[in-house]
Amino acid sequence: MDIRFLTTFIEVAKTRHFGKAAENLYLTQSAVSARIKLLEEYFHTTLFIRQRNSIQLTQSGEKLLPYAKQLCVTLNEAKQELQIQSSEYVVCGATQLASELLLPTMLSHLHNSFPDWSVKAEVLTLDSLSRQLHERVTDLAFSTEPLKSEEVNSEVVMEHELALYRVGEISDVVDAADFVAIDWGAKARDWLLTDYPQLRDAKLRTNSLSLALNNLLSEGGVAVLPTNIEKQIPANVNVTKIRTLENVTLKLYIHSMKQIRRVGLSQIIDSVSTIS
Repeated sequence: MDIRFLTTFIEVAKTRHFGKAAENLYLTQSAVSARIKLLEEYFHTTLFIRQRNSIQLTQSGEKLLPYAKQLCVTLNEAKQELQIQSSEYVVCGATQLASELLLPTMLSHLHNSFPDWSVKAEVLTLDSLSRQLHERVTDLAFSTEPLKSEEVNSEVVMEHELALYRVGEISDVVDAADFVAIDWGAKARDWLLTDYPQLRDAKLRTNSLSLALNNLLSEGGVAVLPTNIEKQIPANVNVTKIRTLENVTLKLYIHSMKQIRRVGLSQIIDSVSTIS
């Protein structure tokens, strides 16, 4: 029995709505429905009466609810106790761009400042990052976007200007055939399409800075890049700044749960938050 099936059941019982439960759990509605179906198959009973505008617990569902809540509490307590007693470690998660721009610095800091702690690092989507943070699978999360949750602390730890650059052959033409589109977020995209509507199309779209740079260095082209990127480009490659994005910056965030339950984790979070 997967504890996540029970937490999904509890959330649906609380919200009486599959869509709201999915939103609160950072899941798709189909995933919530599938979990409830598997739970019903496991207990060989129907847990919810599904009506057009409402969802009600069946008699079996009412009986299961207190057991599900108690089991979730017990398993979470056991998990936390085992984590405390096991070797000290910290789990870091990051979205693709944050993993390339911020995570190496953070990992180096953790290894140097907390040598007795082991570190696990994963690259995740923003939704997966948020879900694992709320489930306390991940201790520290890094992204280029804030997380909208009252249970999470989000702090900006680094901020860089963004600019439109040409890499390689010098030219005054800014054309979609040369454009490498990196996903810096809605503000950067809106600014770019307002001032350079021809860049609605691109020869390459990616959420990976390293992949974009490899393509630019091998084929040349135009891309929005952080203004500190020039030091990463070989001296024999032409790099021309076309224009700095106005009122748009790249922000790198660190996220952690407001309620810290693991011993020693608060010190790590405080230490990492001071890096800039």
